[in-house]
Parts: sequence; C-alpha cells; structure tokens
Amino acid sequence: MPRTAIFSDIDGTLLNSAHQVTPRTRAAIEAVQRSGVPFVIVTARGVSGTYPLLEQQNITCTVVTYSGGVILDEERNVIHHHGLTRAQAQAVVDFAEAERLPMTWSAYSFEDWVAPDKRDPRLIQEERIVMAEAREGDIASIKRDEVQKILCLCTQGETAMVERRLKERFPEFAIAVSSETLIEVMPAGSSKAGAVRTLCDLWGLDPADAIAFGDNYNDLPMLEAVGHGYLMGNAPVELLERASLVAPGNDEDGVARVIEDRVLSGRP
Repeated sequence: MPRTAIFSDIDGTLLNSAHQVTPRTRAAIEAVQRSGVPFVIVTARGVSGTYPLLEQQNITCTVVTYSGGVILDEERNVIHHHGLTRAQAQAVVDFAEAERLPMTWSAYSFEDWVAPDKRDPRLIQEERIVMAEAREGDIASIKRDEVQKILCLCTQGETAMVERRLKERFPEFAIAVSSETLIEVMPAGSSKAGAVRTLCDLWGLDPADAIAFGDNYNDLPMLEAVGHGYLMGNAPVELLERASLVAPGNDEDGVARVIEDRVLSGRP
C-alpha cells in the first residue's frame, strides 16, 4: 500500500504559462513514481485533450478526466465513469442558445468531443491549448447516451454572469468555473474530490495522507479532500487569501518544489 499519493491538476498547475511541463517537474514525477508513490493527473480536460500532452512528455500514470467523469488506469482501461444523459446535455445547450448567453459550448462523451461551430475563435483557442480537435456536430450526433461534460467557452468578462444563469436554471447539476472563460457543467456528484476518494479507496490509502495541487475554483473540493492540498501561487487572489497551503506558482516549478521538499526529501 502506498504511503501517499499525489494528485495534480494540469492547466495552471502542472503546466507553466507556456503550456509546458518543465524538466524539473518531469524529473520530480519520475522520482516519485520510482519510489512507489502514485502520481495522478486530475483534470477537467477530456480524454482526447489529456493524452496528447502525456504522450508528448512520456508520462504514464492514472488519469482522472472530466473532473471525475472518467477515470483511467495506467493502461488506459476505464475503471470508473458517469455523466449526464443525452437529454440532460441537450437541455443545457437549448437553454444557453435560447437565452443567447455570451458563450459557445462543446460536449464530451468519452473520447468524443463535439462542438456546434468549428470556426468559433473560443473553440479554436481551446483546441490549441489541449492539442486536440473537436468535431462539428450537435448533441444528437453523440453515439453514447452519456455525456461527461458540457464545456461553456465564455466571452471574456462574461463568465460570472453565465455561471449564475446556469446555476439558477440547473441547480441539480455540478457547475464550476475552471478558468477566466471556462465553465464545466457535469452531473451532481461529479468532482475531482470524488475521484480522489475513489482512488484512495482503491489503493487502501487514507486521503488525509495524500497531496493535491490545483489553481482554480473547481480544484477547491479536491484540495479540501486531502490532508495536504496546495493552491498554486498563480491562483486567483480571492482563493489565495483563504488558502492554508500555497505552492510556488506554475512558472516557478511549484509542483516539483513541493514534491521535492515533502516527498523526495523523506519529510513526513
């Protein structure tokens, strides 16, 4: 049984502002894995937007995608999944379009990523960041009757308003801001924290002994679910003001520096 596990968000946390994993961070990941400590990616990204990065960096690990919607082991076998029904996803899209909310949407179902307009610059920006491409289509074109996430790509400055409107209309769903322009809409109970607890149970590990890293609002439940939850130094000021543990920023090798100090040094 591992003595601890490390759970890390990707964007704004593991990646620096150039969307790269630095050599120091890569070396820290390799070192903890050699020592038998599980290193887990926990991201709001979809399956297709996560593995290109891991392949580029030659990282093999357990992966939590869709903020807990799909968990895959090191061999990419699905060990847990849940999502919205196609009808629930359609209701979210219909509302956003009928109300003309300042956003576009995309939907994720396992490896499938669909969006209504491939030319939308907000989607193009997201594709560039995650190194994957959505296909143009609608909710009806998704083959499986399970949609892990609706991603709302908001116009700059309008995210808070869109979040409020969605939460008012869909209080039964888990709705969380993941960046200045992104909102995740998922089924109730879908969270990074839930995924952490699922994996800790699987490994016989007390979450109080685990370490987690994140930089935004949707990471807070995960940071609170473990004994050592580090908010990155580049997180929003509002979150930093109430954080108990703060790691150096993502441009300062924050994840690597905490791992070196807390895990690789042998410090309890």
